[in-house]
Amino acid sequence: MPLLSYSRSYSPTAADVGHVIRVECKATKRVGGGVLTKTVDTGLVLPFPPMPPRRQMLANVNEERLTPRLRQIGVFRVLTYNILAEIYATRQMYPYCPIWALSWSFRRELLKRELQSYNADIICLQEVQGDHYKSFFAPMMEEWGYEGWYLKKSRESMGLEGKVDGCALFYKRNRFILKERYPVDFNELANDFLKQVQTEYDLDYQGPSMAAREMFLSTLNKMRQRLQRDNVAQITVLEVVPANNEMVARKSQSGPLICVANVHIFSNPKFPDVKMWQTNMLAKQLERVTLNRNLPTILCGDFNSEPSSAVYEFMTRNHVPLDHPDIQHPPPQLANIYASLNLEHNIGFASAYASVFGAEPEYTNYTGHWTGVVDYVWYTPETLTPFAGLKVHPPEVLEAYSKTALPNCQFLSDHIPLCLDFSIKAAAINNGRY
Repeated sequence: MPLLSYSRSYSPTAADVGHVIRVECKATKRVGGGVLTKTVDTGLVLPFPPMPPRRQMLANVNEERLTPRLRQIGVFRVLTYNILAEIYATRQMYPYCPIWALSWSFRRELLKRELQSYNADIICLQEVQGDHYKSFFAPMMEEWGYEGWYLKKSRESMGLEGKVDGCALFYKRNRFILKERYPVDFNELANDFLKQVQTEYDLDYQGPSMAAREMFLSTLNKMRQRLQRDNVAQITVLEVVPANNEMVARKSQSGPLICVANVHIFSNPKFPDVKMWQTNMLAKQLERVTLNRNLPTILCGDFNSEPSSAVYEFMTRNHVPLDHPDIQHPPPQLANIYASLNLEHNIGFASAYASVFGAEPEYTNYTGHWTGVVDYVWYTPETLTPFAGLKVHPPEVLEAYSKTALPNCQFLSDHIPLCLDFSIKAAAINNGRY
């Protein structure tokens, strides 16, 4: 049997297909020098699955209309992807997927292949596990020419260090310079919001009895339990570097700034009001960062909300009425607190996929128990133009190719990536600092 490696890890190669790999570990006793040996044989090495059907980038604007200056400065590709954290990739959740295809050691190879094929300038990932960010993403992305940062959810999962997911945002260091970054912790925002509600109540409190106040505080505590779901978001301000990277000529100049945000909204369908609250609070944070500077803004992520939801209406129409069914979902005493919210924003978002293709995709999440659209790329149309997008295959194409829902041997996640090409509008560049 030929020796393949002495390293602590080994990835099978094409030459190993059809063979069994034996792992041998030897331990030497400190006293006496005796050697203990343990060997484990794998099953037959299987060939790596073929690539899934190729997804094309389709343009809705003739690229020849992009001026040389826009090509040099303001054209970039953005990708968003919920990659399915290992802690959620279980046989109970995805019984149709072979157990070996759910393993992170296999799925990460699919992910490497997929990310390289899209070659995005900005990558927003959700469900990135903390230990995987340190051991896999950070070194790999640095090797590929990216910089980035990670924000984990506000809890430790299963009591184990690193076994918690979060959001990761990467950008090519030859295209962008990090100027600002803002972590958004929705648990902290919930505390701040409820403290303000309590302060306003105490200022207005006129009751002779403490019973009413105790009831109010009880309601406030229930509201806190409802809102604190550990979700997070990232807000990043980047300076765009010209494509030719003429840093010497730019010493006295700065490129235009853009704002990119990445979020994973709470998933439980029984809590649409929490999804709306988180989205509203994120919009408020974005307003603070962008409005005074009129920054071109892109918001990516898994919103766990369909196009019929209050979240979608809020994003596309800049507001949502308080009588929307999603807002009225919580118990009446909790809904009364929502009445104090200002569910509107002034950013002026539009859906990038709807702009390029005329409608949202048929799905972005495709499992054995549910299929629908929950992932989006939002942008500010006054300052940005999405001129091409990654086509989403019809469900019948996936079914004919993979025979099962996602994830499977070809698709590493139950979500699909969304990818778009943007150009910064000339007016935004001229009004900027470049």
